[in-house]
Amino acid sequence: MYLRSIILATIIFPWWGLSAWASSLQYWKFNQNLSRLEIVTENNVIPRAQLMANPTRLVVDLPNTRVGETRRDGEVSSYVREVRVGQLDSQTTRLVVELTGNYTMRPWQIKVRSLAPNRWYVQLPKFQTPDIYSLPDGNTVAIAVPAPTIATATQNRGTVVIDPGHGGRDPGAIGLRGVGEKGIVLEISQETARVLRGGGYQVIMTRNSDVFVSLEQRARLANDRDGDVFVSIHANAVGGNRPEVNGLETYYFQTGRLLAHTIHRTILRRLSVGDRNVRQARFYVLRNTNMPAVLVEVGFLTGATDNRNLSNSSYRRQMGEAIAHGIMEYLR
Repeated sequence: MYLRSIILATIIFPWWGLSAWASSLQYWKFNQNLSRLEIVTENNVIPRAQLMANPTRLVVDLPNTRVGETRRDGEVSSYVREVRVGQLDSQTTRLVVELTGNYTMRPWQIKVRSLAPNRWYVQLPKFQTPDIYSLPDGNTVAIAVPAPTIATATQNRGTVVIDPGHGGRDPGAIGLRGVGEKGIVLEISQETARVLRGGGYQVIMTRNSDVFVSLEQRARLANDRDGDVFVSIHANAVGGNRPEVNGLETYYFQTGRLLAHTIHRTILRRLSVGDRNVRQARFYVLRNTNMPAVLVEVGFLTGATDNRNLSNSSYRRQMGEAIAHGIMEYLR
């Protein structure tokens, strides 16, 4: 294949403009199940994409965007040799999807699309057998890209997977005065879902009653329904009779850092709850979901202050609302 450079998308939207401050790349992933590169940036961005040859690789540049560290994912699939991200120059982040030797891409089959002005994906064709397509030398094909999506009240603004922890035969934590986690987090999750639906978002609940759902089933449901974000809601506990331990913790693994900080900050702004910070963790549902994913520990059922608050239905309602508003702020 003798292709030097095919410009897939170069579009300028003067009514937005770029901030004087560089954005940052918050999340990226090559979603093998959907055969697409997914990108989330801190601020609005208009990507530029090219298809290059020898070897065949899709190159996506994010202007006015910085990335924290260079990263390479090798042997991503049978048709993708490597996906890598790094800083091209002081103002540009570059992502590269390099195919294995037997595969090429037809440029008109590649779609650059947005879910929001800061959330993009590049859809590759479904690869099933080696592609012998070859474009004649010197050809350049421009592919039209629609404007970044701006949600309206009548649009589905996104799909949110809400995951109330535990349930059924798994009670979760049991706190002071016998207060149980599975019921507390289900009520908070239902309030979160109610607010999100009222705001025009599609909500998928991993459970909506007191039933047991395995960790594998939770992650699979989120992936199968192609959620935009995954938010697991839990209540904490600590042993050793330590009622002085109270506070909010929010966890992410790799893909949910900005989402975690946004939800955490929104809860602290709306409720009087201790701040135990945003943290990284390798929880199963965070490692095995194909979208930005976080786990919110809304407080310690073994803590005197948190137990009192979480035992109050008004507080639980406010917690659910706060989580929802954090999600909406992130998706906007």
